[in-house]
Amino acid sequence: MNLADNYSQYINLMIEIKPNISHRSSCPYCQLSLKPDKVIWQGMHTCVKSTCIQCNVDIIDDLKVGHAVNYSYQLDVLQGKFWGRKNEEDWLGRPLLESLQNPKYEEVKISKEVFKKCSRVVILNCIDFLYGHCLLKLLNAQRHLEYNADYGLIIIIQNFLRWMVPDGIAELWIVDIPLKNAHFYYPNLDRFIWEESNRFDEIYVSKADSHPSQFSVTEFTRVPTYKFNRENFRITFIWREDRIWCNLLLRRAFRKLGLYDFALLLQNWRVRSLFNQLRLKIPSARFAIAGLGKKTAFPAWIEDLRVDKFDEKVERELCQLYSNSTLVIGVHGSSMLLPSGHAGMTIDLMLNGKEERWHNFAQDILYQETDPRLAAFRYRYVSFETSTAECARIASSMILDYWEFSTNMTVKR
Repeated sequence: MNLADNYSQYINLMIEIKPNISHRSSCPYCQLSLKPDKVIWQGMHTCVKSTCIQCNVDIIDDLKVGHAVNYSYQLDVLQGKFWGRKNEEDWLGRPLLESLQNPKYEEVKISKEVFKKCSRVVILNCIDFLYGHCLLKLLNAQRHLEYNADYGLIIIIQNFLRWMVPDGIAELWIVDIPLKNAHFYYPNLDRFIWEESNRFDEIYVSKADSHPSQFSVTEFTRVPTYKFNRENFRITFIWREDRIWCNLLLRRAFRKLGLYDFALLLQNWRVRSLFNQLRLKIPSARFAIAGLGKKTAFPAWIEDLRVDKFDEKVERELCQLYSNSTLVIGVHGSSMLLPSGHAGMTIDLMLNGKEERWHNFAQDILYQETDPRLAAFRYRYVSFETSTAECARIASSMILDYWEFSTNMTVKR
């Protein structure tokens, strides 16, 4: 790729907002082309306000970054109207409208770290109300750092992901907004960003793809990924207490009767059953349990590394555990991102029924493998209802047959 192609590809990853706002749209009422007036930093969303001179209304567009690349909305805040894809309006369109109608005027604590001065910058906004979304947005940083060093990268991030910020960025703006409040609009955050923007001649906003590729998780966690070894096998189950690995009807019944701890006991039994069967198939394997929540106990031969709360120290130690794991197994969700990004192989347990997640297939997996055949072997998606015996057969085959499979499927010329 020549320099011109490289620059063109890089520019396609971002949207200019200074000195010009490159975003263009039409009035949803009369279809007249709108001229953008200003950018509004809502928080999770980056918006553009325009005025339709024919309808005499202000229209706010969801700038096409993050999930808005595919699911953007237009809003008339005064009239309480919004336009966009109906299927996503309850988690994107309507919350955005309500946040702009009801600003939160309490002061959000914001800290700034400057590593190098730049006149041209790209802002990567990682704020979100879901942990996995924040992490995935952050992974876009690597492309910006690699494609064009002439643009300084500014990352806006919530406190809990500070430890994963990569080296080489220009500035870091840390906002003290918990996940549960990240869909709110805080005017003081908007004001802070605009005051800081006066320091720069050119500003672009990263498109912050919601599911980026072309990244190395090690650049963010500073923990190497798994190195395949023929002799030492570790199998780790990713524990969570809010999405339990047991029959859907039983889980609902336990919750309705106020006996949810029995569902946790059932999950504990399933994990022990799975590990016991794997011990018979792979006697040399070591076993671990990691994740959030410490209810129920495991036998001593299962290393119990569960925690009641995550912090930087815990997350780094767990990433080291994942990188030492031949295989990680867990229920579909954001808790599988870092494990899959570091471990040798992954089994993702996909929920069925009303809680099914098949439409979110692969969204919680950080693929390390670029060969599609090896990737198909290393990352498996298994129904939630699959028996522990079948899971054990799949897991043991992945571990014991990896070397033969990779040898046969890898082109040597």
